[in-house]
Amino acid sequence: MIAKCGVDNWQDEFQTVFDAGVERRRGGCDDPESMFTGDQVAFLESNGCSAQEMFDFCDDYVGWGDVIYEHVVELQAVRREHFLNTLNSQPAARRMEMHEFPPKDAEVEGIAWLPRLIVKARA
Repeated sequence: MIAKCGVDNWQDEFQTVFDAGVERRRGGCDDPESMFTGDQVAFLESNGCSAQEMFDFCDDYVGWGDVIYEHVVELQAVRREHFLNTLNSQPAARRMEMHEFPPKDAEVEGIAWLPRLIVKARA
C-alpha cells in the first residue's frame, strides 16, 4: 500500500509510479485503467493527477522518447499546487472532453501541442 505522501516526499512516490507505468507500457499495457494499481491511482488523484494523465506521460516517454522526466515532475508540481491550494484538493467540477481540444498535430509558430496546452491552461 502506498503511504499518504507529504510535501517532502510526494515527488519520490510520483517517480516510483511513473517508473512502474513506463515498465508496464514497455510491457505492452495500453490502457490507463489497468496500468496502475488502486493505491497508485489514489496517490495520483490525491496529488491532482489522473491515471489518464500519468498514462499519457508514460506513453509519450516510451513511444516518442521526447518526454524528460524532470519536465513531467515540474509540470505536476504546478498542477499539484493548483489542485491543493486553489481547488482545495477537490477535482475540477467539469472535465474537458477530447473533442474540445485542438487537434494533436496543431501548431502555433511551429510549436507542436501549444494550442492544446493553451486551452488546458485556460480551462
